[in-house]
Amino acid sequence: MGAREILLIVVAILAVYLVFQLIRAMGVKDGDATPAAADAPPDDDHAVGAAPAGADADSGADTDDVVVAVSAQAPADDAAESFSLALEVRQLRRDAAQLRGEIDQLRAEQLVMRQSLSEQSAQLDAARAAQRVSPMYGEALSLVRRGMSAEDIAERCGISVAEAELVKSLGQDPAANGEDTR
Repeated sequence: MGAREILLIVVAILAVYLVFQLIRAMGVKDGDATPAAADAPPDDDHAVGAAPAGADADSGADTDDVVVAVSAQAPADDAAESFSLALEVRQLRRDAAQLRGEIDQLRAEQLVMRQSLSEQSAQLDAARAAQRVSPMYGEALSLVRRGMSAEDIAERCGISVAEAELVKSLGQDPAANGEDTR
């Protein structure tokens, strides 16, 4: 499995995780709104509704306290919910930053692998080119790579100087040939 596939898997996992967290956050938000109203004690709702029926001044004061308590409870639930959502968003941002760092590391590794692959490909091409040379000129080609002159190669391999020059021109790098002709 290559680096590209690993990178795609990491991105897919991140996407699934983010979708899950968004659904969870929306479910928490919708789910908390309904229970908050259901969590209110029925006696408080009944007391608020019954307060006007009872003309007692003390019961009116108690009713105001109940209304204040109920209204204070709702913002507290909203504050707790917003705090939990803020924590969740912060955690998601940390996770996203960590995944970005991991993706950057994977990209760097992928670049190193590509460079290594291109170097190995160049070495393989050089090896294939060396195999295409006639066995009679194989030793001459290895001497060219060592930097020997055409006359020395001809003398050592028992070939003519012209053949040694030809092997030398075929065995050198194109970049080296361009530098020699200037």
